[in-house]
Amino acid sequence: MSGSAGRADTADRPGPFPFRQPDLEWTRLRAGAEHTLADFRRWRDANPGRVADHVERHTAALASPGGRLRLPGVLAGRPLAGPGWPGRLGWPGRQRARLTREVVHFGVLNMAEVPGPDTIGALLADGRCGLPTPRRVLAAMDGDRGAAGVVDALRRQLPVLDGLPETAWVTERLDRLHGALPDAVLRAGGMGKVLRAMAAVLVIAAIDTLGSAPAEAREHFARVLPAAYAFGAAYAIVDDALLDLPGGHLPAAERERYAALISRALATGEPVAAAELPDHPLAEELALAHAAVRERYPADRYRHLYQAAESMHVAQRRDAARIAGGPPAPAAAGHPELLVKAGMSRVVANIFARRALPDSFYARCVNTVLISQLRDDLIDREEDARCGRLTPFTHPGDGADPLYDLFAYTAYVAAEVYGGDPAVTDALTGYGAARLATHLSADPRRAAALARDYPPTDEVARFLRVASNAPPRAVRRLEAVDQRLRTRVGQLLDHRNRRVVDCRTFVADRLAYVNEVVARHCPPSRAGELGEIVAYAMAGQGKRLRPALTLMLAEGLGLDPVTVEPVLAAGELFHTASLLFDDLPAQDDATVRRGRPAAHLVFDEGSVQLAALSMVSTAFGLLARLDRWFPAPRVTEVIDYAGAVLGPDRLCRGQHLDLRMGRGAAPASGADILQMYALKTSTAIEAALVPLMMVVGRPAEQTALLARYAHHAGIVFQLRDDVLDATSSTDALGKDAGNDLGRVNIVRQRGLDEAHRLMAAHLAEAVDCCTRLPFDTRLLACMVRHFADRRR
Repeated sequence: MSGSAGRADTADRPGPFPFRQPDLEWTRLRAGAEHTLADFRRWRDANPGRVADHVERHTAALASPGGRLRLPGVLAGRPLAGPGWPGRLGWPGRQRARLTREVVHFGVLNMAEVPGPDTIGALLADGRCGLPTPRRVLAAMDGDRGAAGVVDALRRQLPVLDGLPETAWVTERLDRLHGALPDAVLRAGGMGKVLRAMAAVLVIAAIDTLGSAPAEAREHFARVLPAAYAFGAAYAIVDDALLDLPGGHLPAAERERYAALISRALATGEPVAAAELPDHPLAEELALAHAAVRERYPADRYRHLYQAAESMHVAQRRDAARIAGGPPAPAAAGHPELLVKAGMSRVVANIFARRALPDSFYARCVNTVLISQLRDDLIDREEDARCGRLTPFTHPGDGADPLYDLFAYTAYVAAEVYGGDPAVTDALTGYGAARLATHLSADPRRAAALARDYPPTDEVARFLRVASNAPPRAVRRLEAVDQRLRTRVGQLLDHRNRRVVDCRTFVADRLAYVNEVVARHCPPSRAGELGEIVAYAMAGQGKRLRPALTLMLAEGLGLDPVTVEPVLAAGELFHTASLLFDDLPAQDDATVRRGRPAAHLVFDEGSVQLAALSMVSTAFGLLARLDRWFPAPRVTEVIDYAGAVLGPDRLCRGQHLDLRMGRGAAPASGADILQMYALKTSTAIEAALVPLMMVVGRPAEQTALLARYAHHAGIVFQLRDDVLDATSSTDALGKDAGNDLGRVNIVRQRGLDEAHRLMAAHLAEAVDCCTRLPFDTRLLACMVRHFADRRR
């Protein structure tokens, strides 16, 4: 029998769902996952003795004196046939047996197959097959070189990468990713996850090319390497930053729009237009990675690859939505998403890394991955609970027992997916025991908490007791090398020089801090409606670019941010007050500001004016607080300076010129327009920077050079604003688009080409100022470049 009827027949039989390539579409995957999970529950309830025996095997792997791996069963009892299998065990035999177990475990969990003796022999023969020796990779890592040191360690262990242009490309991309990821993702070991995923793809590719001619292997790796980077980067970008990071680096509406763009790109294999991307470095990095994959894996030939990736993304989004929406259903209700998400991750890795997949691959791959998913959820239980993530191990009590299911599912896979293969059973129990014991022995309270939350069977209780009491150093030696690779890379790259981070990431990472500073220094007023107006204006989704610039300069000057908090809060009050005035009917008559109705449309217009005046007054009072950290005469100079730049000769004059030009009071030349830009926008940027130079007593020539930077940066910002006003939409900008139609600006007077020419000239001048200042200005240079190409 063939066709869909034959597939339905097969799917209705007992046993795991027989996934095949046509089943990679989301609805078929989820139906198959539900079938496998239902079959697992039936098998689990019918085989308590086999589950108990499997738990005992986990315990036996840890129970020998000193915590040393006992190597039960197939690897300890007798020699196995074939050149790759260990003989009777002395110390070299035990070491070889442990590595053999690791290779089998890698094959089962990552390639959905049991490596044969010849493959194992080749993998364990140091230096014979050109494969990376993970311990040597770890030993060769140079933490001082960042991502480049990690890639170089891989390259030295995988000579096939030598001289490939793709190797240099991946090094550059990893360095950029390191500078773009949120601080929280780095601290949680995000780069370790990226490199572990990359390494898995590369090892699969190396196994796939065992015995191939060198030229053939190089050609394969030239295609695989950029895909391996894309695979690892997507983990950190989509999973850790866009979906899991509390609050995220993107507003909720923009995050949803971007998720839809990703789904469309995966469904069609087509790129996302640059104009559609969120103005975020991670969005740009993911688009670039997608383009590299499309070039090497065209959608017309690899439709199954994009289908698998799309299904994984759907499962990720559904899982994230289920978490965000609270616990409406038992924890097990999310198991199909977990199985699909993890399963498609392995599928994508293998499509990237292997030239052909055996027919049995999909069924074994998808039906196996819940083992590692449940184990990871147990290990991440505390962190997930802190972050509010809903997993089987953080779900409120609903009668489910994920702890028992973890052992039971491992037993199910060994019995039903791999037919009781003894090497598979040993690898799963040995590695699983070591992985869990590493976690539990680090803090024995973890085992007690699990036993409290999930009353264990006698066998599970015994395992928890033995695992939590195992000597941590001995247990760590049992942990698989890929896990140690992730941990070590995560440690090496969990921090970075704040001055070389992408400026947009710098701003996003510090947005919560800036908002907290503003709220702390400007608490809600009791002044009735005026206080409500101030709160409304300050609570909008502002970009907070000016306080971010203040923090960037503080980094370059080596100042503690706490000492400049009055400048941060005052600067944001000055700026927001100017926006309230700008939006009034007598001036710009705007309807939208920071993604919401302009304040004068929500409150009485006269009250809005008074609220703006109160914000200016409050800001001057805040500047006076600088005397807690800096000499009073310098603070007086700052207050005097602030009054001058906000007064009739600078900021207010610029707004007045803008109004006169818009009303046709006098002809305006290009120079007049640029002067107006400098007075309106450059002045605000200067006011965010110069006070810091004044309070620390920097030489006048340095302060003047920084003021020149602000002059050119403000013009770049305003020219880009005019280009966006003419070419973008209100939704994309978060304020009225086309608002300059009746007003004079460079785009209307000289055209887009001239606007771009002027922007490039002023950008070059601003960057030149940065290079001439005698302190670190890389963040300031990055920011002015961002001004020139921002999308909102």
